[in-house]
Amino acid sequence: MPGYIKKEKIRVMIYTDQLRISGNIYYVKGTRLTDTLNVKVKDFIPVTEAVVMKIDENVVVAEVPYLAVYRDAIRVVFPVEPEEQVSQAESAGEEEGR
Repeated sequence: MPGYIKKEKIRVMIYTDQLRISGNIYYVKGTRLTDTLNVKVKDFIPVTEAVVMKIDENVVVAEVPYLAVYRDAIRVVFPVEPEEQVSQAESAGEEEGR
């Protein structure tokens, strides 16, 4: 396919002032996550398979297949290993059951 750039998927945790978002970001193979986040021509970062939680309440407010996060709203972002995702989902479920 002409013009197609193969991208890799990475699971990340994103923090804004009020939200914690876990989801997938796609980046060009061979580049760093920070390179993807620092592209100045894009104001929004696409995130797939996203789970959005309020930081102060630890409550899931949305689970969506796609969302766009305003780049300037991001305070912290880091990769999440698969085993960390499982433990976070379990602890969130425990919180909801209380």
